[in-house]
Parts: sequence; structure tokens; C-alpha cells
Amino acid sequence: MIILGLNLTTHDSGAAIMKNGKILAAVAEERLSRVKMDGSAPYLSLQKVLEISNLKELDVDVLVFSDMKFGLIRHFWFFWQQDQRVWYTKLKYLKSFIKLGKFELFRFLNQTGINGLRKSFKSQKDTKKIISLMRSKGFRGEVMYVPHDLSHAAGAHFTSGVQDNFIAIVEGASFTNTASFWKGSGNKIEKVFETPLPHSVGRYYEVVTLILGFNPKKHGGKITGLAALGDSKKCYEKVKSILYIKDGDIKVSPKLYELHDEYFAKDRKLPDLFKGETREDIAAAFQKRMEDVVIEQFKILAKKHSMKNLALSGGVFANVKLNMEIAFMDEVKNIFIHPGMGDMGQALGVALWAQALKDKNFKPFYLHDVYFGPEYSSNEIETALNEQNLKYTKENNISKKVGELLANNKVVGFFQGRMEYGPRALGNRTIMYPAVDAKVNDWLNKQLKRTEFMPFAPVTLLERAKDCYLGLEKCEYTAKFMTITLPATEYMKKNMPAAVHVDNTARPQLIDEKTNPVYYKAVKEYERLTGLPAVINTSFNMHEEPIVCTPKEAISAYLQSNLDALAIGDYLVLK
Repeated sequence: MIILGLNLTTHDSGAAIMKNGKILAAVAEERLSRVKMDGSAPYLSLQKVLEISNLKELDVDVLVFSDMKFGLIRHFWFFWQQDQRVWYTKLKYLKSFIKLGKFELFRFLNQTGINGLRKSFKSQKDTKKIISLMRSKGFRGEVMYVPHDLSHAAGAHFTSGVQDNFIAIVEGASFTNTASFWKGSGNKIEKVFETPLPHSVGRYYEVVTLILGFNPKKHGGKITGLAALGDSKKCYEKVKSILYIKDGDIKVSPKLYELHDEYFAKDRKLPDLFKGETREDIAAAFQKRMEDVVIEQFKILAKKHSMKNLALSGGVFANVKLNMEIAFMDEVKNIFIHPGMGDMGQALGVALWAQALKDKNFKPFYLHDVYFGPEYSSNEIETALNEQNLKYTKENNISKKVGELLANNKVVGFFQGRMEYGPRALGNRTIMYPAVDAKVNDWLNKQLKRTEFMPFAPVTLLERAKDCYLGLEKCEYTAKFMTITLPATEYMKKNMPAAVHVDNTARPQLIDEKTNPVYYKAVKEYERLTGLPAVINTSFNMHEEPIVCTPKEAISAYLQSNLDALAIGDYLVLK
């Protein structure tokens, strides 16, 4: 049975395809359109996953969409649900609602329900177009629709490798809630609790991202990095009443959305509540309060439901520091975060759930790797190099050469095999460099035009992981996908300081030879020459661009960023 999953209802649209329970391909639209977090109809990724899988439209048995079977009544229900700030904030603060000028009122309404309603109609129209296109090319199979939160839950449960899970989905919002909690057992998933709009941890974090001057949809990770530089105690009391627990559930105060409006009303300046405070301290307070409240809710739920095995998904769990705090809960024995935890994982999630419905014997499995994207032949790579008139050599052992370059403190662009699924670079579209000198971080940030306070993550040989990190016993599997931060050991802090953030944590990717032999052997050669088992791994892209997909894009990023070397397939380019 061949199942094609699509997401086009939110940002990060994309496609995924499975055959008889095996994942053949999964690609985000942004990697092909080159538009960061592209939410347009996934025509490019749809064609790409079919191409990767060597399939045609007529081969597809089930076409499944994320949450888009909308009738007229549901459209208006969706409008009501999404109109969180109008109904929750402005009707509670009627005076400020009346004071809005015409332009502000239009902007305000447009940003909430009206905009969401317009997008939902467009998504339904695009869905019908895709079905029609598929039919015109021979598709005769079944069409299915899977709710947004269930898609996240399926992605987390079925890729956890564990048969019985407590599943937590926390995000900005699905179409009915902002968080949902499920029991997963074998083939079955059952919802046990949910948090309704407008009470959203994701929105809470988006607001602080916004008022500190960043893009709320793209730059949440910057707040996590910035928070480590601040003192949470200085602003904690100001933040405490904004996010809290009541009757066992997370609540947000109308004040949160007032901060959002005040930021725009003051010409994009910091709200008065935080006058005189530093960005670092504000970020630290918001981060700490989120951790405290989420942990409190998890502990309440743990009194009713076993959290021995915990599977997480949803955009909030892109926050690797929060994931670490959850992992350290006494109630949790094993934690897994789905590698495509944001809406980039929706297409695969719906495919997994459709597979579970069609095959009662389909059970959770371990991901060997997440290299589900396209790959390119030696001829395609060589053509791209020649187009730029670059001098290069073809190597018999590219891993050995890269290990030698790293041992000589060189910065290497590494482009190999199939592109990664999810937001993290995991060795096939990666920039690597030694972690011995933290000063190199500043240089690379400038070259890539990235924010200077963001930490860089290490790739580490699996067999040496315990030399470098504490707490691995709960999360070794999920650490293969760079989804959690861990405390660094004294050995790691002393010998590889560039990979350790100011809060003495690091976000590792654990690598073994079976998972990615070319990547592993490069790090292993570096270890042979230096004795050190880890190097920096950061995504191969310029700031605000998606991770590179094609050889041409890799060469362009290499030339722009002034890296020392580019290892692309078997070819080596030196500066």
C-alpha cells in the first residue's frame, strides 16, 4: 500500500510518502521553493517525493491531508477559534477596543480570525486543486483527512520505537486546541486531555519573540539562546501572572495579547512593563516561566497517567532547553521528541496515521535515520562545480580528507547523500569545524550573517557520548536527531568549549557508523588525529535561508560564507 501525505493548512507545507509501512521520502516545500517556512500548496514537494520514490500518481492508494475537510459551519467555527485576541482580550478591555483607529482595527482583525478564515478557504481551494491534479494523472485511490493534533501525535508515537507512550503535543494552535495529550498503545492513539484557545504556550513564546524584535514564527530559538545570557529572577514576577496553571490546565492572561498590541502601538518598541530591562533578562524570565508552568502541568497529568515513556511533538518542543527539563522529571524514564516536531512533520504524521488505520499490525518503530530527501549523482555535482569554474579534486576517501582538514582547524561545508527531514542539519547538509576554540563561533556567525549569541551544536561519536554529556540514559535515541539539550561534562567544557553554551549545556547529535558511515568516518578520523570525539555541526545555509538542498545551492552558500573547504559527494574544493 502506497500512502501520500500532504500538509498545506499552515506554515511549513510539505509531502511524505510511505510504502507498506516504510517511509520512502519526506520533503518540506521550503527546501525546494527556497522560501523559509513556506506554507503554500506543496506542488514541488509532492512531485519530489514521487520522484525520489520512483512512483507515479496512479501508484498512490491513499492521498491524505492534514485537517482540511472544511464545510461552511466548520469554517466559521475555525474563525471563532482563531479569533483569540479579539474575543479574549478586547471584549475584556472594551475601552482599548473602542480606542483603536480604523487602520489599527483593520490590522488587528486581519491578524486574527479574518486572516485565518481567508487562509482556510485558500487551503481548501488548493486541496481540491491537488486532488483534481492527482486524478488527472491517474490517481484512483482514497482521499482522507487527519486532524492537525492527531497528525503530530501519530508522528511522535509511531517513530518513538516504544509500544506504550504518553504523548504530549504543545504548539501555537491547531484548529481546535493549543495542546493535546494522548495515550498511545501499539496501533492505537487516544486523546485524554486538551487545552483550548486562546491559552497557548506557543503564542506566549511568540509574543516574547516579537517584543524582543524577532520574527515570532521563525526565531523562537533565538529567545532560547538569548535566555541563557540573562537572569530570569530580574523579570520573573512581571511574567509570572501572564502564564499560569488553573484547575490543572495552562492559562494565559489577556495581558499577553496586550503586550503584543502595545508593541505595535509604540512603533515596534518594548512594552512599558519591561521598561529598563535587558532583552537577555526578559528572555530568561519568559523561558524559565514556560519551563515551570509546563513542568507543573506535566506533573499534574502524571498523577493520572503514566509518563514512563514520553513522546513529544508540536512547535513548542523545538525548545531544546524545555525538553531537557522535562526529561529530568522523576516521572519520566524515557523521552523522545519527533525530529520534525513542528508543522514540517505534518505530512509524515498524516501518512503514519493513515497507515495505522489501514494496517492493524502497524506498530511504533525506531527511525534508523531521517535522510528522507533528494540526493544527487556525481555527474550532477561535477556539472554544478564546473558551472562555477571551481578547482576541485575527486577523492577516494572523502571522510579521511575531511577529518584531516578538521584536525587542522579548517571549516568545512559537508554535502552528502540524501537531505535531512526536519529542521536540523544532521550531517548531509552540514557545516563542520573543530570545537576547540570558541572564538571561531564569532567568525562563523559573521560569515553566515547569523545572530552572534546563538550556540552551535556538536556532532559526537556515539561510543564517546558519555564522556561528553550527562543524563543520556533517558534520551540517547532522541539525541541522534539533535532535539534535546544536555549538561556538558567537565571534559567537554574543557576540551570542546565552542560546542558548550554559556549555561554549560550542549545540543548533541549522536552518530554511529551504521546510521551515516561517511559522516561518522569523518568525525572518527578527527578523533584519531586529535583524541576529541566531537566537532561543531551547524546547518549549511546562509541566515534566513532554508538549509541547502541541491549542489548548486551548496556551492553558492560555500562561496558566500568564505568557508575553508567544501566536501560535496566525493569532490573536495579548497579555498
